[in-house]
Parts: sequence; C-alpha cells; structure tokens
Amino acid sequence: MELPHDPNQLPRHWQAHLGPLRGHRWPIRCGRRFSAQELDLLRQGLWPRDMDDRWAIWLGPDQVLRCWRSWTQTCIYEAAVGLGPDSTGACAVLEVLDDPTHYQRSTSDASELDRFEGVLALALGERRLG
Repeated sequence: MELPHDPNQLPRHWQAHLGPLRGHRWPIRCGRRFSAQELDLLRQGLWPRDMDDRWAIWLGPDQVLRCWRSWTQTCIYEAAVGLGPDSTGACAVLEVLDDPTHYQRSTSDASELDRFEGVLALALGERRLG
C-alpha cells in the first residue's frame, strides 16, 4: 500500500483502509481511565508513516478505540469509551482479537492488558514528545 506524501492526508488514508475488529473476541475487564488530554490525543490518532510503524491507533467519532497492526490492517484491540461529564473517559471492557492466524494473544488477562498499555503508550507518548 502506497502512503500519501502529504502527512496531513495520513489519517484519511488509513481511515479508508481500516475496519472494526472482525472474528472471535476475547473480552477482558479493563477499567482503563483516560484524561481529557489523552482522549484528545487518541482522537487525533497515531497513523503509520512507513513500514517501521507497526500500529495505527484511533478513537473514532463513535467513541470506539481501535488498534490495528498496520501492515495487515487487522484490528487487534477494540474498546468502547464512555465519556464523563468532565471530558474524561473510561473503557470497562477491552475486546482482543482471538484468532491465532492473525494475532497470538497472551495467555492471561494481565499480560494482555500490559500489551495493550504498551500499544497505547505509542500513541500517547509519541504525541507528548513530538
């Protein structure tokens, strides 16, 4: 897949190619809370610029946070984010793709939540630094 040369076109390009989580799901109780600033960053999204960027991450207008492997365009994580009156948010359940042909999930909830936090750190950390 050829990426647009204009970095401002990356979100639109990726949004056109990425879909919701499809296949068997492994639900995990999550309880992840997000600050208003974190939600703003997730709404901007993390969009791969080259093959070294392995994840695309976006909180869409449907208030569903999705994380995709960029080169396969497979949605690995999906979570509905409930919004609070103070512009913060939380997801109670994280849905994880449970299909070993596309993703080898962890054998425990705690380990998979750690993986998810690592993926989130890419979107939240990169935006804070850059």
